[in-house]
Amino acid sequence: MALEFKLYERTERTELGTVAELTGVGGKIGLLPTNFNNPEKRVVIIMKKADGTSAQVVCSSNVSNGLRAKEITLSQAQGFPIIEQITPDGEIINIVSMPSGGALVEFNVTGEVAEYQAPAFDPADLVAF
Repeated sequence: MALEFKLYERTERTELGTVAELTGVGGKIGLLPTNFNNPEKRVVIIMKKADGTSAQVVCSSNVSNGLRAKEITLSQAQGFPIIEQITPDGEIINIVSMPSGGALVEFNVTGEVAEYQAPAFDPADLVAF
């Protein structure tokens, strides 16, 4: 299989607003315990407006992992943006994402490559003999 180079095209994304802005004053957010307690799934946040209408949105893997590890609180997640993203297949998905930290980080390729030195170890450090 060959490596195929083509022009990089960023997936079309639109920031819809934060969880709190879209839920609105008087609304509530909730979690489903069965979903939250299953680390093989992404966390789903249920957003319920004051008028009783609701929507569910999936969290990114970073947000899901942070919520489960208690590194991100629900209060903090309310300030995270919901991104509408169009997949290459044309499907529209909405994701609670970490606040943006910037664009793609690029480095110039200079032709100079540092040699990697694999760490040496003593097998006795792994198992008892």
